[in-house]
Amino acid sequence: MQSPRKSRQYRLMKPSNRIPLIAAGVVVLAVIAGTFVLRGRDQVDTQDPAQQVAETPVASVPGAAPPEATRVRTPQADRSLRHEGVLAHVERRAQMREEHQARIKTLREESAQRFASEQVDPAWAPGKIKELTSLASQPEFAVANAEPQQLSVDCRSSTCRIDGQFETNGKAEDWILMYMSGVGSGMPNSVVSRSTNPDGTTRVEIYGRAR
Repeated sequence: MQSPRKSRQYRLMKPSNRIPLIAAGVVVLAVIAGTFVLRGRDQVDTQDPAQQVAETPVASVPGAAPPEATRVRTPQADRSLRHEGVLAHVERRAQMREEHQARIKTLREESAQRFASEQVDPAWAPGKIKELTSLASQPEFAVANAEPQQLSVDCRSSTCRIDGQFETNGKAEDWILMYMSGVGSGMPNSVVSRSTNPDGTTRVEIYGRAR
């Protein structure tokens, strides 16, 4: 008959008693490992997407333009761009107007010099003066309220000058459109200039080759 001590040692060393202990240890390790895995997954899932994007490294190249994603367009920036575009357009229009006025001034001076240097052709000038003056007496001018206050026509040997005085600038503009369309080929290559008199009336001066 075995002693109680030997019997207890025998039971501890018996394989059937060790198996439940090993299985319990494996279960505990599995539970601990699963807890860490789930906790790490929750941290990844709950991370702010904006932070994930911000933390993503972006390769930079010296001298290269920044990525499109970093270029932020704000309403203030859009308004500033539109304002700059309007200012540039206004400046271009002003520059074009100044250039046009400078060309007109140069052409007028050249035409005036040519007119002053010509001699009067008595066989041609009187008939041309009558023709151009009759164009200004058309009833359409009175109907359109665009008749001049004063009008003088002078011709030399190939060029003519028309000088008209008008009550307002609007009447002068209407008269120019109607009169020049009536002259047509009778006085091509014409240069029209406008100026404001000290009393506020408008003077229209036309130089043109009429022959």
